[in-house]
Amino acid sequence: MKKFFLLILFLLILNACNSTKSTKESSIENNTPNNIEVVTSNLLTQEDIEIKKVTQQYLNALKTFNINNIMAFTYPKLFTVTSKYLYKGSIYTMINSSNIKINSFNTIISSIKKVQPFSNGRFTTINYTSIINIKFLNPNLYNNELSLNTLQSILSKKYGQSNIYVDKIKRTIKIIKEEKLLAIKENNTNWKFVGDNTAYRVLYPHFIPNDILGKI
Repeated sequence: MKKFFLLILFLLILNACNSTKSTKESSIENNTPNNIEVVTSNLLTQEDIEIKKVTQQYLNALKTFNINNIMAFTYPKLFTVTSKYLYKGSIYTMINSSNIKINSFNTIISSIKKVQPFSNGRFTTINYTSIINIKFLNPNLYNNELSLNTLQSILSKKYGQSNIYVDKIKRTIKIIKEEKLLAIKENNTNWKFVGDNTAYRVLYPHFIPNDILGKI
């Protein structure tokens, strides 16, 4: 259980949100070359183009584990309810772990919802897919077929069987997940992001403006 918790901790740090539906790896890689985002509407406004650009910059910060850029793109009011230093420390600990290594982390934007106003600016929600490949470095971590099978079974129940790929020889695991972001642009500021999932939504009433809460 302790070993499984370690992996879940990594996934929570990586996540901007939790899994919502299954996605076939082949459809992602074959239909979206070079991980370029797909936006469903062909009638893009200047604001839509701006949001796409800034969202991709934020996702690039996540993919490269650029701590300073991740912090710069994060909705700052999140840090009124959680420690900025612990948040940064969690990312630093993950990328310097001797137990688990992130071999690759790719993202693909799938949709951006219509921008809506609120009392102090504008907001929208963004759906994207993440593809994470993790290697177990610690030889004592998932060091037999039974433990790997158990891990695969648990993650398959959480993310969908078609979204979990375990290589028992290389001791790697690939996880494909549907993710969601809340993007907020307060007056006279740039777009900022926060994860939209069950864990974050518990905190939302403490830092998200009420007139956004009533619309999401």
